[in-house]
Amino acid sequence: MRTAVLAACLLAGSVNVYPESAATSASRTTELPSGSTATAQGPILTEAQINAWVKRWQKRLGLQDWKIEAKIVRLWQLPKGTVANIHWSLPRRQATIKVLDSIDSAVAKGEIVRDTELSVVHELVHLSMAKLPLDSNNTDLEEEAVKKLSAALLALDKADRE
Repeated sequence: MRTAVLAACLLAGSVNVYPESAATSASRTTELPSGSTATAQGPILTEAQINAWVKRWQKRLGLQDWKIEAKIVRLWQLPKGTVANIHWSLPRRQATIKVLDSIDSAVAKGEIVRDTELSVVHELVHLSMAKLPLDSNNTDLEEEAVKKLSAALLALDKADRE
């Protein structure tokens, strides 16, 4: 049933995404929630935790043939206005996900872990769409579809755990 729901979501939204000149590498980002500003909070995430999410969601999204590195980075190491990003190479089947260090997060302390896992899933959904025809001038539709799919996947995961 869940597979059917995911397939329906994927098929329902036609997504225009960015073309690569050589169609071999690309990157995407997760934007900061509107009105966010950085606040000082103690680190509550570990790279081991991030890597565990990457491995679990990598398997669920059928990306086991990819070598995916995950890093916790500071605000200035991400594109302005983002909390995560991914860069990949299709020929090498390698990707790097960067997520915002909780020290720089504007999200309420109790929401940082859930929000960061959502960012990891979001970036992996971008990766799962890496072979789609891409349009770098029109990313809004892709971003909208990725946000909806990521939220739906995490909601299903939460329902399974309860």
